[in-house]
Amino acid sequence: MRPRALVWALLVLTALAVARRRLDAVEVRGRSMAPTLLPGDRLLVARAGWRVGDVVLAHDPRTPTRELIKRVAAVGDDGVILRGDNPVASTDARAFGSVSPDSIRWRAVARYWPIGRIGRIGSRPILRALEPVDEGGEPACAFPDALIAGG
Repeated sequence: MRPRALVWALLVLTALAVARRRLDAVEVRGRSMAPTLLPGDRLLVARAGWRVGDVVLAHDPRTPTRELIKRVAAVGDDGVILRGDNPVASTDARAFGSVSPDSIRWRAVARYWPIGRIGRIGSRPILRALEPVDEGGEPACAFPDALIAGG
């Protein structure tokens, strides 16, 4: 294990514990955001502003108690268009349409696990892979009790 990666992970977890109202952690499920995010990736999410290209957590319009992790593809008069980076394995705006901007509460800012993939989750324009990964999809993320500080 690289010392720098371990320090980064400890800083992220400490920040999460201290700033519980502004930061949280989620675990990625499914391959809808591959190759950007893979199943088992653990992310630090923040209550922060977002823009087109950012990876965000939003309420699933079909099941409000569930949250999806997707990329903001566009913002229009009808709402926000969310898309998965892997269209073959993603249930996104093509299935449920646009979502209200109010349904987006978190922006993914960093991956803290696995150690070899630690780093910032940046924004980027929507690009479709030439050969999408087809290995399933739902659900896109989960909130294991073990990951939620104070939960």
